[in-house]
Amino acid sequence: MITVIAVRPTGPQDAEQLCQLQKAAFRPLYEKYHDSSNPYLRGIEDITSRLDTPQFRYFTILYDHEIAGGVLYRCIGRTPFCESLPEHEYYLARIYIRPDLQGRHIARAAILLCEKYFPDAACFHVDFPQDLAMNRRCYESAGFTDTGKRLETDLGIVLAAYQKTIKSEEAPL
Repeated sequence: MITVIAVRPTGPQDAEQLCQLQKAAFRPLYEKYHDSSNPYLRGIEDITSRLDTPQFRYFTILYDHEIAGGVLYRCIGRTPFCESLPEHEYYLARIYIRPDLQGRHIARAAILLCEKYFPDAACFHVDFPQDLAMNRRCYESAGFTDTGKRLETDLGIVLAAYQKTIKSEEAPL
């Protein structure tokens, strides 16, 4: 049997299930860091408020035609390492996979699929707690490289900044 991984733009009909999956996926990180901005603490409005806005692009991850997670990109605005995203640059703000499906390379595949929705992209950015080796491996396998930049949060969490530069022949003219 062939496993199918796909992404689609998130619609309002996906929000409730994505909210539940987001809580399940981020709960272990909340329990580890007790970070008040952790997506585990957010409700359905966190997802619905980001749909149909120019600042964000939200995607639903499908695994064998069932919802398995979500991906949120910031298209305009501030990131932890940048006051304002330059034109043609996007920030991977969040990706989460249902806990029982983690470790199957679904996130890597979803990232690569989502990137096709940004044909003008010159660069993608992501950051994550530097002690999360599984996240590092996922992002590196999707083509991201460590910038060497680090940022310590108020809670003492050290974020590592990674980026993926799109080759010049793929970048916008």
